[in-house]
Amino acid sequence: MNVIQTYKNHKFSSLVIAGLLGTLAFYITAFVDMAITGVPLDISVTLGMLVVGEHESSLIIGNIFHIGNGIGLTLFFGYVFLPISTRIMTGRIWLHGIIFGVIVTVTTVWLGMLPALGAGIAGLNIAPEVPAMTMFRHVAFGAVIGILSKYISHGGFRSWISYELILVENVDKNYR
Repeated sequence: MNVIQTYKNHKFSSLVIAGLLGTLAFYITAFVDMAITGVPLDISVTLGMLVVGEHESSLIIGNIFHIGNGIGLTLFFGYVFLPISTRIMTGRIWLHGIIFGVIVTVTTVWLGMLPALGAGIAGLNIAPEVPAMTMFRHVAFGAVIGILSKYISHGGFRSWISYELILVENVDKNYR
């Protein structure tokens, strides 16, 4: 199996893993910004309540939907956005992820979801901190998927792990 076939076989699964890790980064920044601002802006609860109403499973359902959304956005990033953005802009690949996070925040969150939920443009009807909170979360998400896409473009996480193992083996041989 040649390098191109290996890359194509591992790209999808690597993007799914990147989406999970990017969404984890989103959740970490969400907990941090909610602790700092005191604004209880928990999108998972909101999503869950939209799906099942005020039910005890709304948090679980909301998290499932939000994680699926993160994976879907990462697949879009890897298969559509990144191939186009690398033709338009050169530079560090993680910057493409941050730009993607900014675009997602402005177009889908500030101008789409939050106004549709009655929170006004950028969520300003909730609190003045909401635009910064949502941008911070999505930039963290974008940075993580951008950083991880470097490894994806070189054959996926399996090749990265193999590369790291080879380095460890070589270091071990040199110190025997």
